[in-house]
Amino acid sequence: MKANTRKNFRALFYPTPRVAVGWLIFFAACYGLFFVVKFITLKSRFFVVKNVQVTGYKYMDEKEIIKLADIQAEQTMFGVDLPGITNTLLQNKYIHGISVSRVLPSTILIDVQEREPFLYLIDRSIYMMDETGVLLKKLPRMPMGKLPIVTGLSVEALQQDSSAALSAIRLVKKIQEVDERLISLISEINLARDRAPELVLIKGAARVKIGREGIYQRLFILSEFLRKQPIMEQLPDIKQIDLTFADRVVVKKKT
Repeated sequence: MKANTRKNFRALFYPTPRVAVGWLIFFAACYGLFFVVKFITLKSRFFVVKNVQVTGYKYMDEKEIIKLADIQAEQTMFGVDLPGITNTLLQNKYIHGISVSRVLPSTILIDVQEREPFLYLIDRSIYMMDETGVLLKKLPRMPMGKLPIVTGLSVEALQQDSSAALSAIRLVKKIQEVDERLISLISEINLARDRAPELVLIKGAARVKIGREGIYQRLFILSEFLRKQPIMEQLPDIKQIDLTFADRVVVKKKT
């Protein structure tokens, strides 16, 4: 057995000329194949970028996204810097997440995750605010009507201190937790400085005082109050609904 081991060791490290030539041909073929593959992938016209496809976007313009990506026409597929494009696109504040990939033989796929409006803010212009409090100008394609508008806050102040924006987000979430339907009845949330928040209803523009304490309970009372058909019919004539009293709902009618 030791003799066989010694023989195999000698054959491995001291091959015959015929074996050596065989190994030389094998390595030469592998070396040549490597350069052929490299040429095909990096130089061949078969693997050049002919199409840039963008998916996932709803509000941004597709041409703008492609322009930001700055992918050169007729560039080789494997020469495209995917991490570089990702980092460039993420510098756009409307983009929350991005995925860039190659789809052989000739397509670069850009999948965009945009920031979703959670509410809108009016301050000489219309701004969107996402769920994390990021504040950006509203894009034309962003729909209005289903989300409440926040008033009483200035963009300049929020850029210095975002706590009021986060308070607005928490209030909207509380409304949704109490009654998903309720948010569709509210057109405006007024958060003027040094004042308790007020809600403005879509129908009749009645102002609803909810105070600062016991918000969940007061929102529940408002939800139950607005479920009554006679109340809904009277909303155009109601000026104010005051929920800040512990034992009653005070309704003021328009004069």
